[in-house]
Amino acid sequence: MTEAKLDLIAKLLAKAESTTPEEAEALTEHAERLIVKYGIEQAQIDERRGRLGQTREQIVTERMLFRGVYAKDLREIGIGVARALGVVRPLLAEHPPLAGLLLVGHSSDVRQVQTLTASLEVQAMVAMRNWWLEHRDLYTGHRDGVKRRARSGFLRGFAVGAMNRIEESRRAAVEESGTGTELVLTSRRSRVDAAVDEMATKHSRRRRGADPGSFAHGHRSGLEAQTGGGRAVAAR
Repeated sequence: MTEAKLDLIAKLLAKAESTTPEEAEALTEHAERLIVKYGIEQAQIDERRGRLGQTREQIVTERMLFRGVYAKDLREIGIGVARALGVVRPLLAEHPPLAGLLLVGHSSDVRQVQTLTASLEVQAMVAMRNWWLEHRDLYTGHRDGVKRRARSGFLRGFAVGAMNRIEESRRAAVEESGTGTELVLTSRRSRVDAAVDEMATKHSRRRRGADPGSFAHGHRSGLEAQTGGGRAVAAR
């Protein structure tokens, strides 16, 4: 994909963060389709490089930190985006009071997960505040904890909705790309899985440094995320 198309994705997401909910959804959906197509193109190019004995794209590990009262709810968006695109492994990494997420994948894929997650995080907070202004009277008389759980539930529902939409875009794009695309993406994901397994092995041998407990927790969660089970199970 050209730099012009990458720039278009950035512009679509930027506009989606400052417009009406209806227009934001349409803009974001367009950007998501472009991201999915970009990922498929990159995977196909990288697969050809491998067959020719050339250097493949680097697998990286990037951390995303989510802040505020709804940090863990917003992290669900990052988990959902990574799961929906299918080629990046999301691993939990706790950094109290922040909520951390490790993204393991090929550099271009990880970059797209970061870009889309950051935009959806902004959109989710705007949507939640608008929803709360419209519905808060329903919670009059309830404790603050109940009100917070209601807002938290909205954000988690937003994450699931975004994940489902991206999954549908991915399925359509794979079908349009023709025979062999799913195999290419499966091969790409298998290399990422191998890298995560290697990370787990290295961390298990360490006695100091990075917290092996939180890493193992994230590693298990990443494995569970492949099962296709419920979102809450996959994220914990």
